[in-house]
Amino acid sequence: MRTNRLALAAVVALSCLLAVSAEAKKKKEPPPPVDELAKKVAGFEKREGLLDFYVDPKNAEVWLELPAPGEDGQVGDFLYVAGLATGLGSNPIGLDRGQLGPTRLVTLRILGGRLLVEEPNLRFRALSEDPDETRATRESFAPSVLWAGKIEAHAPDGRALVNLTPFLLRDAHQVVSRLRQTGQGEYRLDAARSVVDPTACLAFPDNVVFQAVLTYAGDKPGRLVSSTAPSGREFALVQHHALVRLPDDGYRPRRHHPQAGSFAVSFQDYAAPLDETIEKRWIVRHRLRATPESEPELVYHVDRGAPEPVRSALIEGAAWWVEAFAEAGFPGAFRVELLPEGAHPLDIRYNVIQWVHRSTRGWSYGGGVVDPRTGEMIKGHVSLGSLRVRQDRLLFEGLLGTAKTGSGEADDPVELALARIRQLSAHEVGHTLGLAHNFAASTYADRASVMDYPAPLLAVAEDGSIDVSRAYGVGVGAWDKYAVRYAYAELEPENEAAGLDEIVRQGRESGLAFLSDADARPRGAAIARGSLWDNGDDPVAQLRQEMEVRRVALERFGPGNVLPGTPLALLEEVMATVYFRHRYQLEATVKLVGGLDYAYSVRGDGDRAAPVAPERQRAALAAVLETMTPEALDIPETALAVLLPRPFGYGRNRELLASRTAPAFDALGAAATATSLVVDGLLQPERASRQIDFHRRDAGQPSFEETLAALRAAVAPADEPPRHAALRRVARDVTIAGLMDLAAGDRGLPAARDAAETALTQMAKDLAELDGSDAASQRRRIARFLDRTKQQDGRTAASDDPPPGSPIGSLSIPFTYGACSMDGPSSVAPALPWRADPMNGRGN
Repeated sequence: MRTNRLALAAVVALSCLLAVSAEAKKKKEPPPPVDELAKKVAGFEKREGLLDFYVDPKNAEVWLELPAPGEDGQVGDFLYVAGLATGLGSNPIGLDRGQLGPTRLVTLRILGGRLLVEEPNLRFRALSEDPDETRATRESFAPSVLWAGKIEAHAPDGRALVNLTPFLLRDAHQVVSRLRQTGQGEYRLDAARSVVDPTACLAFPDNVVFQAVLTYAGDKPGRLVSSTAPSGREFALVQHHALVRLPDDGYRPRRHHPQAGSFAVSFQDYAAPLDETIEKRWIVRHRLRATPESEPELVYHVDRGAPEPVRSALIEGAAWWVEAFAEAGFPGAFRVELLPEGAHPLDIRYNVIQWVHRSTRGWSYGGGVVDPRTGEMIKGHVSLGSLRVRQDRLLFEGLLGTAKTGSGEADDPVELALARIRQLSAHEVGHTLGLAHNFAASTYADRASVMDYPAPLLAVAEDGSIDVSRAYGVGVGAWDKYAVRYAYAELEPENEAAGLDEIVRQGRESGLAFLSDADARPRGAAIARGSLWDNGDDPVAQLRQEMEVRRVALERFGPGNVLPGTPLALLEEVMATVYFRHRYQLEATVKLVGGLDYAYSVRGDGDRAAPVAPERQRAALAAVLETMTPEALDIPETALAVLLPRPFGYGRNRELLASRTAPAFDALGAAATATSLVVDGLLQPERASRQIDFHRRDAGQPSFEETLAALRAAVAPADEPPRHAALRRVARDVTIAGLMDLAAGDRGLPAARDAAETALTQMAKDLAELDGSDAASQRRRIARFLDRTKQQDGRTAASDDPPPGSPIGSLSIPFTYGACSMDGPSSVAPALPWRADPMNGRGN
């Protein structure tokens, strides 16, 4: 019996155990979720930085790991910059090594299984704590979605994976548009020959950089592409993309002032009180603020690719800013060093002065990575054209000869070129510090700013030699120190507005005038103080001094103006720098005619716009016309004798004048081009229209008819040797063509066009009294024009453009705000199709 009971108990126990086991099986934990992300990237190379990403070397793909998004799908905000790691090498096209595009704020957002790279619209904002007010503004203006890609895998903790490769293989720098705009053909991005470079995808603590080799193909390549790429039909550029960590909230934007010389970001603030302007402007500057924990520092690094002695000159010139920052309250904060060996110029932690090569001389520019929300400069980035220093050496060899070249003496053209490159280094770094051009600074005593374009200040010494002892200044000037003080001086928030006003007041009292690109570059510019490559506060006196230097250089021009062993034909390039040496001072002097004096004033300054005094205008007109007399236009026979035709293997280039007498040097063509500098300036439609209006308001002001009468008298036939008579006839041809252009144009006041036509009628009458085929030919040209029944003779029939010089490019130079042109004789390229930074400007 007991045995039966025990057996029964055993059976019951076993049954319970089996039941518990079955129940446990029912309640077994599900298997852990599959880590799709880890599975997808197995075998890839992981690179850790601001954002982690994976490189698939086999397929040349980049896979970006995204942090777990928030409830709204937001992954994070970053600064995004696309640019070029390598260049095409053509200055007129403007696709250069190290070129940066605009800095964009982008939001990475996961929506519906896709990653959106979205650019918020920062042009319209609401600086308000009220979320409904900010939302209303945000929803009123469209953002831009730059790219969208499918989420390919997830991790259990919410991280996601996207194949970033298609994003990197876009023509993000808009190279195709740039080639079209510059007339270089219709190119396309060839996807089959474009690939991400896994070895050049880099992760840094504060940014990640991805690079891709992009191949562009076109069936009808432009001349400039064919002259630089091995094959004009296809060429490759390395494009880079960078995602940059947003700076923290410790930066305090600083208001812009029109007299302080800083670039600015601007936007409309829809939360502004009704008694305030809706437009806000904050200056561009680095964050430089002392804290209890550390001393501030701002370090710039020079490209190790710059050779000596240029490298040392770049370091020395950039270091001039040490003095300005010391006076602004930051002694020792600014430094310039060589880029550390192994450091990458795209690492956002390094402010870089980069050395860039092109096939021809060209601009330099300063810009960088700027937070578009606040104007904070995150990374300064300077690009210096390497041929610039060689062009400056050529300019001085044209004036002084080559006997001292390489000697190391004060009048050594190499040493003078290095003096200029120091100034250029300081100038471009100034742009990255947030400073605009100040073309009025050359009119101060001691040329008080590196942010002007410095023409070498030369004179003829008592012994008849050219004195170069004051060619270039050294160090930053009074304007530079003032501008740095306004931008960087540390002021308490509650006293900042009053402190900035006081800085501006002191600058005004010191006479620190400021005029920038929009007042200096246009052909119809009205203020002589705002000019490029000029010197002094008296344009008339300086023009005559320039003409005297030019006369001496032309008289001494000969084989000694090129280095030994150089073909004499290359003297033609040197001749262009000498013959047109006066062109920039001439432009400044022409601005006095029909000129207007004004300043960037604000309410309470008491400034007024006023026409230039009549006596100054008449003095300027006389000095300008002196530059187109036969004596000024003539080239000595000793110089013409050594301007030989091009030897075998030496083709013509853009540094040469066009020639109607090839292979001989076209001396009459050169004279026509020099004359056109005067005629084009005096007959510029806006200038002519200003003269008409100023004379209407004040009869003491010179009338436009007075200018036309002086111009006609300057080219009227005279009793002179045939050599000079032919030059005067050339000047008259150019004048006739200029009057035709004005009379037939659609710019300027109708009265200006009528006055030009009347002047042509008077010239025809004057010529009717003269015998000879020249006078008869010019009468017929005028008659055909006035009759308007036959094809009009165009401007190009009278003269050609001079070799290119300043400015090269346009006001919307590549994605930086300090693009700079070069020394030398002027053409303006079409505006770039790229969206320019709000700090767009130019440099030298």
